[in-house]
Amino acid sequence: MKVLIVGGAGEVGRSLMKSFSQQGHDVTLLDRAPKHPEMEGNLSFTYLQGDIADPVVVREGVQKKEAIIHLAWSFSDDPSTVFNEDLRGHIHLLEAAASSSTRCCLIYTSTATVYGRAAVHPVTESHPCLIDEARKPLYALGKYAAEELCKLYSRERGLPVTIFRFWWAFGESIGGRHLRDLVRKAMRHEPLEMVRGAGGAFVTMADLGRAIASAIATPAASGQVYNVGSLFLTWEEIGSMILGLTQSKSTIQFIPSDQWKGPAFLNEVWDLSWDKARRELGYQTSGSAEEMKARFVRALQSCIAPT
Repeated sequence: MKVLIVGGAGEVGRSLMKSFSQQGHDVTLLDRAPKHPEMEGNLSFTYLQGDIADPVVVREGVQKKEAIIHLAWSFSDDPSTVFNEDLRGHIHLLEAAASSSTRCCLIYTSTATVYGRAAVHPVTESHPCLIDEARKPLYALGKYAAEELCKLYSRERGLPVTIFRFWWAFGESIGGRHLRDLVRKAMRHEPLEMVRGAGGAFVTMADLGRAIASAIATPAASGQVYNVGSLFLTWEEIGSMILGLTQSKSTIQFIPSDQWKGPAFLNEVWDLSWDKARRELGYQTSGSAEEMKARFVRALQSCIAPT
């Protein structure tokens, strides 16, 4: 199968490239960033450097592809960038895919942020999208608009499109400003403040790749939205992992939710349900809960030393 990974220079894109290449697929990466040094190796793939805001670049990348995995996003706080670059490029991709002489499907990676806030638990795909209540409303609005465009092209142009929503993906390492801040506090032996029960559903890069592969192979997945995850962790659990890895003398201090004055991100519960993906795609995590936690600890360990 000929696969195009858009925004492929990032961590998720590199992971998917390795997975699909190892399975024998013909993989092309398209990104405006230069080729990442980690991409040098024995894997065979094609790298196209270019911006999806350029329709010529997009048409070249999409040509003869059977599957497109769309990861690209600027994460800008500037509305002009979101609407003139991110969404413009998104439309170019949809148009090129829908007009392609080779029937192809498009996988769009969205975000749990489109739910706005978790009003009911667990958070299923039927949860309302409360965009104006999102912690980052412009980001939520842009991604939600991209989702709606996917659905429009699916209905009006017959383009097979599947949308995935997830909270936080990790592989051999894990990033995130709030996570790094906790690590720094632990290494300075400062108290780690938490809201009891707050946390979210993490997904491994491997599980995300398996979910995407299942959707590509399942025609009934077209037009559907799926949550995907591997395990739910509270910040208390993550804090305990950090303390163990850093051998810190810090303590965990709990602050009542209604008295929390820290980042709103640390006072949210994102318990995504991936039951729909399990039922319709046969999706299963690639290990037990304990194995998933062990992978998370290893990813956390890799980002502690340079912090």
